[in-house]
Amino acid sequence: MPEGSMRKAGEIKLLSRSRALEASSPISHDMVSERIYDRDLPTANTLKMFSVARDIKEGLEDDVTEILVSGVKAPADFTENVPLIEGIRIVSSYNWLAEHEADSEIPTIQVPGAPPILHLPPGRPPLQLKPDTGHYFIDQNASRMKGKSGLIPGLTACHACEKNFKITDYDVVTDRNNLIKLFELIELSAVGNKDPTKPATSTPWRAPSIEAAAARRARGGSRPVHPFFQQLGPGHGRGIKSMDRRAEATRIDVDMVSGYDNDTGKYIYDDSSAKKTLVLTRWEPQNDEIIVSSRDFRGFGHSFLTETRQFLSCEDGRVIQRGPKDVTGFHCLVEYKLFGMKLLVRYHADACDMTREEFVKWISQDALRDLEEPDTQSEYDSEDGSEDPDRTPYESPATDTFDLLDAFKTLSVKTEQTSNVPTKLLSSLKSTSADVNNPDTISLPQIPMDIIHTPNTIFPAHKILQVKTRGKHTGLNREKLYIQLFFSQTRNVFVAYHTRGLFSEAETSKEDITEGMAKWANDNKEILKKLISLFQVIKDKVGEIGGKGALEFVLKKKASDDPVALEIRGRSD
Repeated sequence: MPEGSMRKAGEIKLLSRSRALEASSPISHDMVSERIYDRDLPTANTLKMFSVARDIKEGLEDDVTEILVSGVKAPADFTENVPLIEGIRIVSSYNWLAEHEADSEIPTIQVPGAPPILHLPPGRPPLQLKPDTGHYFIDQNASRMKGKSGLIPGLTACHACEKNFKITDYDVVTDRNNLIKLFELIELSAVGNKDPTKPATSTPWRAPSIEAAAARRARGGSRPVHPFFQQLGPGHGRGIKSMDRRAEATRIDVDMVSGYDNDTGKYIYDDSSAKKTLVLTRWEPQNDEIIVSSRDFRGFGHSFLTETRQFLSCEDGRVIQRGPKDVTGFHCLVEYKLFGMKLLVRYHADACDMTREEFVKWISQDALRDLEEPDTQSEYDSEDGSEDPDRTPYESPATDTFDLLDAFKTLSVKTEQTSNVPTKLLSSLKSTSADVNNPDTISLPQIPMDIIHTPNTIFPAHKILQVKTRGKHTGLNREKLYIQLFFSQTRNVFVAYHTRGLFSEAETSKEDITEGMAKWANDNKEILKKLISLFQVIKDKVGEIGGKGALEFVLKKKASDDPVALEIRGRSD
């Protein structure tokens, strides 16, 4: 075959795969923020990462238990004295280290993690960016764990930060994504009871148009349209997926556990245990995908993050910048009580609300604190105390490097104490570089997985930032924003507006949404109460089938049926 024909055939094959991935991968609010951008278009090696889209019934039993969502009521014993939310605390955090994984072929996280900073120097010329194109993770945790539970990295990070961590200290352990899906399902079932003059609070199923969805159900008027769908009204639910396809591809795996073995990554099931935890595991038909912007425009969000984010870390006595292919994400695990029910929620965070100088100060203070611990001599120091001349700090020509002593100049309180730190002590800082011989690397061969400890403390929750990009004439949908950020208790949002991919610093804004999010929570407290009730119903139903199951979302098509339901099936794995 001529070379030109071969290239064309390859392009057609690639675009066909992109369309197949699009059809199999429904998008939710949280999925968008989870995707990681790769500058390069797919190569043969990249395509090896992908698996065939899974069947939603994979590993599930035939017997079905149905939960009618509209029949779930808020707990009757709730009083006004029960706080809506309380006890908010970041338990742990981690970064994925793709560089280490590429070298060792073992998934690797560093714990505690550190978020990237947004680097927008004053006076910087406007950025003209290309639409998002390349390889994206829909669920990075599940993709990197290669068939094992995507919650393992989060639970492992919690054990690494807290020796006394117990999964049974929580009523529910989940990803934020699952909470968004379940909240929207309850909200969808309650739309018919809301004030018709009040706009819908989200776009739960992202249908191209509700009229089109209703028309398909009516089959040209030969069958009655369910009143529920008529009540939604025109303009509600616009998006890129139909209601039916969105529901048919939505599944959440469920486990009722009495413990967790951190060495093997397996849950413990003990029917006699008095304390059991509901574990909700995110499940997607496809955990990653390829986007070709000329065929599937998705906006500029990931191009913007790739251009403006910087991952900084303290390594071998220097604060250095890691490349976008070295560190591929920052995840947090936050605990809180929602109407008295204790939740542990993992979420992906975009960046932090710190300047470059503030972040260097934070990470340098942690490094110094680590220096003060006993037995801190590095294996790279010679026996006489001098630096090993064969050991050189990891520095990429494409990265920015800062001497740690220079970083200390930004300190105000500790300047006098730290300015005289000997050079040989600076070299004894724990390395967080992707080195398979790193003494701070802990391997879990039964999972398998590597954990690299950093000298960082847990990053302050009030400095975590969510980043959004919008067209200049497109407003920010605050209802959708509040749903997403409430479940992770993220209070800061950074919005960058653009005109056909042209971003200017003058068109950016940063906002503390604490007040607005609190008002949203109060306005939606009845739905949040029903969510608590739904957790209890799921616990009871899954317990009856042996503690392992999966939730499937169902949209009924007959006017006589409850329009929204959950089906629970037993799971055989």
